[in-house]
Amino acid sequence: MPPKQKYSADEILSAALDLVRHHGLAALTIRNVAQSLDISTQPVISCFKNSAALHEAVWKSVNDIHGRYLMTFDGSDPEEIPLQIGLNYIRFATEEPHLFQLLFLNGPGPGGIQSLAGLTEDPDLKPMLEAMAQGGGISLEQMQSLFRTLAVYVHGYACLLAGGLMKSDQEQMKQDLTDFWTIHLNGLESPEPGQTASRTNAEGGRS
Repeated sequence: MPPKQKYSADEILSAALDLVRHHGLAALTIRNVAQSLDISTQPVISCFKNSAALHEAVWKSVNDIHGRYLMTFDGSDPEEIPLQIGLNYIRFATEEPHLFQLLFLNGPGPGGIQSLAGLTEDPDLKPMLEAMAQGGGISLEQMQSLFRTLAVYVHGYACLLAGGLMKSDQEQMKQDLTDFWTIHLNGLESPEPGQTASRTNAEGGRS
């Protein structure tokens, strides 16, 4: 009977995740994981047959952590959910820079390259976008487009923070995102029935 594994696959994965969290993706090797647990490489290989399998498992674990960051709300008004998601994205980059770099600055993950449209196809996000579109008086397609634009804007902030190129200023970032969202949402809001005609008549009367 083979000897019992000293560490489970989950424990080995946790050790691998800690290596990336503190030292970056370059530190993720089977040998380094084994050394961090004070075991030989064989138990690691028994759970993850090669380096590629270990990398994929770590990537998926980090992606789950990222998802929990995004979907953690502080009781915000439903209309502020996009802003909260944006701030959570930035918070993830600030608090977990090595994990952010693994997901977004080291090439595509196991799922391959995602399209921008894929940002708004998350089944957990779509109902919120539908409610916000209705509340804002715009179509779901307009809300999805607006949310994608916000995502690209936020990603720029996050990259600067994760790369250590900018200091974190939560209040300033929140104000910037609020201004960005308000300006773009107001530009998409549908006028009330008759509002366009009234505005045209009023402008004509002034000329």
